[in-house]
Amino acid sequence: MPDEGCPLKKKRSRRGFIDIMLGLGFMGSTASVVYPVLRYLKPLGPSGAQGPMKLTKEDQAKLEREHMLIVRSGTTRILVFEDGQQKLRALDARCTHEGCTVQFVPGESLIWCACHNGKFDLDGRVLSGPPPRPLAQYSCTREADGSLVVNTDRKKEEA
Repeated sequence: MPDEGCPLKKKRSRRGFIDIMLGLGFMGSTASVVYPVLRYLKPLGPSGAQGPMKLTKEDQAKLEREHMLIVRSGTTRILVFEDGQQKLRALDARCTHEGCTVQFVPGESLIWCACHNGKFDLDGRVLSGPPPRPLAQYSCTREADGSLVVNTDRKKEEA
């Protein structure tokens, strides 16, 4: 009995190989367009770590040196700084206008957004510029052992 009837023994042609490669290329290019669109449309999950966040020794050293620090808690950026009276404060580091990262300007005692010159006071209230809302505030405390804790659970916004 000859091997003609066995489908595994058929010889593949160059044409079949090219068809398979073109199909795979088309599927890959379609997936490279569809995946980012679906990823964009999918709602974001929870914002990440919640609850009190203890700053590391390196973060505390940087805060002592520069009087400001931006830390991450999940997807949230938090600006931690000391004002002129050495009071610790923590605000959302994302500008309410277009989401740029804000910075503490100790000489002027204000929070500044470089993107469109938005200015906030040390409590996060809008002083000037295009931001529509104040920055969210977080509580920041110094523990008895000297460590710093930022509470990311409760975000309070000034009206």
